[in-house]
Amino acid sequence: MIELLGGECTGKSALAEEVALATGAQLVPETLRAFVDIHGRAPMQDEQEQIMNEQFRAAEAAVENSAGLVVVDPSPAMTAVYSLQYFNDDSLLDLAIHRLKRADVIVWCQPDIPWVPDGVHRDGAVHRSRSHELLRDQVVSRLDPGVVVIASGDTQQRLRTLQAFLDR
Repeated sequence: MIELLGGECTGKSALAEEVALATGAQLVPETLRAFVDIHGRAPMQDEQEQIMNEQFRAAEAAVENSAGLVVVDPSPAMTAVYSLQYFNDDSLLDLAIHRLKRADVIVWCQPDIPWVPDGVHRDGAVHRSRSHELLRDQVVSRLDPGVVVIASGDTQQRLRTLQAFLDR
């Protein structure tokens, strides 16, 4: 299982789609995006845990039902990061990191591409930077560096970096 980390507009979805096309991997879409589409708003603090758990369950179900590679866009850990970022609530972080350690590969998408608005789904480049800082300080620093792929550049460069990691 490959899980993607990164703040808003860091190329996670574009990379996930390219990985799925290139490898035939099963793609697990973002529960948070679906929530925002349905409700027309960002989730409240008391809705964060349910969203994280739904994303985790979707990832686990995909792994159980797939004979091949599964790509989770994004990792359920992103909900814990957003909960910390927007509500100063770190209550989901330890569980999210524990679950994240089950991934075979963790792709950390860097904020080195232009930020692009996406309606109610994105808050701005400043928020992307804050997510990146929280990921660096609160999540990636607690992971085995041997399973973390740092993805930067355009989508094709990110795909090549991930493929090189998978081929080693």
